[in-house]
Amino acid sequence: MRLRKQGSRRIAWAVPMLSLLALAGCTEAATSKSTATGAATAAAVDCGRIAGNGRTFYESNPTYKDPRDDGEDWSPTAPEAQGMDSAKLRTGLTKLGNNASLLSALVIRNDRLVAERYFHGSGAQRSDNVHSASKSILQALVHIAVAKGDIGSLDDPVADYLPEYFGEASPDKKKITVRHMLTMRSGLDWTEDSTEIQVGKTSNWVRTILGRELVSAPGTTYNYSSGDTHVLSAVLQKATGMSTCQFAHQYLCEPMGITAEHWGRDPQGVFSGGYNVYLTPREMAKFGLLYLHDGKWGGRQLVPHDAVRASQVKTARVDDVFAYSEGWWMQSISERSMYFAWGYGGQFIYVIPSADIVLVTSENTGDKSINKEIDPGEFIRDHLLPAISGP
Repeated sequence: MRLRKQGSRRIAWAVPMLSLLALAGCTEAATSKSTATGAATAAAVDCGRIAGNGRTFYESNPTYKDPRDDGEDWSPTAPEAQGMDSAKLRTGLTKLGNNASLLSALVIRNDRLVAERYFHGSGAQRSDNVHSASKSILQALVHIAVAKGDIGSLDDPVADYLPEYFGEASPDKKKITVRHMLTMRSGLDWTEDSTEIQVGKTSNWVRTILGRELVSAPGTTYNYSSGDTHVLSAVLQKATGMSTCQFAHQYLCEPMGITAEHWGRDPQGVFSGGYNVYLTPREMAKFGLLYLHDGKWGGRQLVPHDAVRASQVKTARVDDVFAYSEGWWMQSISERSMYFAWGYGGQFIYVIPSADIVLVTSENTGDKSINKEIDPGEFIRDHLLPAISGP
């Protein structure tokens, strides 16, 4: 979901409450343990509490606070120590901050958080709806399920896992596979945003999505659809015998010290597939670092290499700038290839392998905020990459 407009509100700037290295208005820090910190919590995550009463495709971004202060996961360093020019970074971040809806911008290089800045009242423990950036997380979960043997293959038909929704389906519709859903090629009729409103009014979202008309042969035509990814969440729950929230925390989030502050679900209890997941900017950064390191965290292979590779393989050319892979977007800037998670309203996790950089931004998408999505490509081209002064 990336198209919805918002209302208006201006909120005041505040610095984050943690011990960081400040450089003339640019709050900067580092993580010396960013691929190793964050142990699994002793108790299982309460996904019922995390879900709450949310039963809507679009949430107006109520603000949550992460109760865990993860300051010990991060330690300070100057950008120059990682071959970056702090003045150029500061100039770019200040320009980004002119956008009244921007909440955060984090830059990680060589596993060090070299710049961390919060805007308009935000802070390190504020958790917001990352919207469709969570589709990239869903991609990881599906591949983990395949590696565990819960899902046989990405080329398995969805009907194998959800037969109750295919009893009267056409032979062509029964050919829709898990891979088709991951790559937005199901062929099911869908107009992002408007179709969600229709589906959200029904009592069974998965049935309604799969009941939509097949407008192209499965696997042939790209069409961005949060319906496709929500069905994937239903497949994941049926295949694993766990809720998507439980599966995500046990096999992906908890080993990195991440807990979603909120995760929506539908009337049948299927957790939102690729939307309505709430994370802090640092938690988003950890996910970017996980992919930068080929799915490894603290020496442990959390996400299969195949998932990381697939995130960088184009499955559709969307326009002159962007391509799509599996739950991830791709583009090239200044002759550097990069891939990124993209959530409506400015929720970005950019992974730039050739520069050993992860860039994270978050924005306010609440109904009382005027949201104007930033252009991270401009920041990357004009400020981030030019700031690189060494290896």
